[in-house]
Amino acid sequence: MQIVSVIPIARGISREELTYFTGEAVGPGAIVSVPLRGRTISALVTQVRAADELKLAVKKADYPLKKIIRVKHERFFTTSFMVAARQTADYAAATLGLTLKSLVPTKILEAKVTLRVAKESKDEPRAAGEKFVLQEPDDERQAYYKSLIRAEFAKHGSVFMCLPTVIDVTRAVASLERGISEYTIALHHQLSTRELTTAWQRALDLTHPILIIATPIFLSLPRTDIRAIIVDRENTQTYKSSARPFLDHRRFAEYLAEASEATFVLGDAVLRTETAYRADQGEIEPLATLKHHAASNATQTLIAVKKMPTTEFRVLSDELLITIAEVEKRNEKIFLFTHRRGLAPVVICQDCGATVECDNCEAPTVLHPAGMEEDGAETIFICHRCGARRSAAEKCRHCGGWRLLELGIGIDRVARELEEHFPRLRLFKLDSDSVRGGSVPGATIKRFLSTPGSVLLGTELALYYLKERIENVAIVALDSLFALPDYRINERVFGLLIRLRALTTKQFIIQTRNVRVRLFDQALKGNLLDFYRTEIAERKQYGYPPFQTFIKVALSGERAQVRLAMKTLADQLASYEPEVFPAFIPVISGEYRLHLLIKRRPNDWPEPALLEQLKSLPPAFVIDVDPDSLL
Repeated sequence: MQIVSVIPIARGISREELTYFTGEAVGPGAIVSVPLRGRTISALVTQVRAADELKLAVKKADYPLKKIIRVKHERFFTTSFMVAARQTADYAAATLGLTLKSLVPTKILEAKVTLRVAKESKDEPRAAGEKFVLQEPDDERQAYYKSLIRAEFAKHGSVFMCLPTVIDVTRAVASLERGISEYTIALHHQLSTRELTTAWQRALDLTHPILIIATPIFLSLPRTDIRAIIVDRENTQTYKSSARPFLDHRRFAEYLAEASEATFVLGDAVLRTETAYRADQGEIEPLATLKHHAASNATQTLIAVKKMPTTEFRVLSDELLITIAEVEKRNEKIFLFTHRRGLAPVVICQDCGATVECDNCEAPTVLHPAGMEEDGAETIFICHRCGARRSAAEKCRHCGGWRLLELGIGIDRVARELEEHFPRLRLFKLDSDSVRGGSVPGATIKRFLSTPGSVLLGTELALYYLKERIENVAIVALDSLFALPDYRINERVFGLLIRLRALTTKQFIIQTRNVRVRLFDQALKGNLLDFYRTEIAERKQYGYPPFQTFIKVALSGERAQVRLAMKTLADQLASYEPEVFPAFIPVISGEYRLHLLIKRRPNDWPEPALLEQLKSLPPAFVIDVDPDSLL
């Protein structure tokens, strides 16, 4: 019998290591199934010792050792992967087990078939991998990637191309597999378990260098000849996980490239400010001279929306209405972008000024058209935070007044106004509400592109599917984004505008009430360098990343208890000068939320003493390093 130490690969387990026994042959690096709290979980074997040597320790243990259920995979992870995973866990102030759970696809981890794993190669020592950035439009980046792939194949090295979404993976495969289709493998979560395990094993069995095009979680593929890791569309929020342990897969990819001595590339049409700053400081080299201007042959127009002389609020300006009429007459197509769902993002009482809020979480509710399930209701309030719904036929809950006023512009409001002005218009709508119930976004885009004289009205969701260039693009509404107290908001808006502008062949229009915002002029001119200089100066002035590393700790619960616990924690961490403040939406599902923020110089994190304190916190404290938002 052997005593085996394992790292649990599961959520909700605070202990870094557990102990079991087994009579099977098993070694460090194996994946095993173990019983824990009435369920079966996967675990990574870290140490195996003979039971004879540990009899005394076993007898003195205050709990009975349980038996490993079965050995699932032998030596599942590469050495480089484990090095990168430990670095990532420390950076995120998370347990290694939870980090592994977030870095390995569940379908592979729980596969009932035994996957053969490539052995560690003993190649001659490699030179340390270089790091590059690439700021180019989509088509130009693809050309550089093709050249890099050919070069690595010539040196008998494989390439991993990491992309944020399944749609991106599908498009990249179509673009890059030409001539090497038999050596190109796509991996993503929409594959069935059988398809995925087959593709995974094929990727390990092929002796020829391969091109792996996949979403971030498949960086765990234990292929030992990967000589280049490309992270494309790096200025995308989806690379940062939205649940514990809030890993940044771009950072993990970089750690993995370092441990593997592989070339590392970060690419996008507009790089993150942090990435551009690293290139500016010489920390990371340009793969090609950074493009500081986004070219466009389209006419660029800024429409200043003025207050209407009448009391009736209008969404579409006269200039935009004229443009839509001309587009319809010329049988062209136009994409109208608006940021928010529903009819109105905010509803207030004109008598007392109170905002209509959700009953559950006190977040502002959004006014929506009623669905088929709401009998007799014309409009309903929906909370986008928790999903609660109720009829909008109500009085102000603070003063009892009837004068509720709709503020802001939602996609359904735009749709209603379009139908009023253009009753025969061929209108397609694409947002997260319209794709429910089995509707396929790609099919909507296909119908739009094949219909002359049509209009596509969409939120940011449409951009994931709309890649073909069209004649006209107009921004109907995104001013509400600037109201968010988020230090990354300018970068988000600018990147969004550049992506929309790149889709346009004839007219690019921005309709706004904030014409003095410098960012709009920079976007219309495609001036990437001027935007970067403005943004990095502001970040330096206010001590935002990349000049500081933010560590956010959140706690939810009963108001008095949360305040006391956060005060205690702030006192314990007093030497780090923490700031405590309420969340932007302070109550969700009846629970009060507080945040604690610690700022460290980038080179000071992870700091061993602080890391140890954070890792020792109870699970109720939620830690997010480099949060996308401080809200």
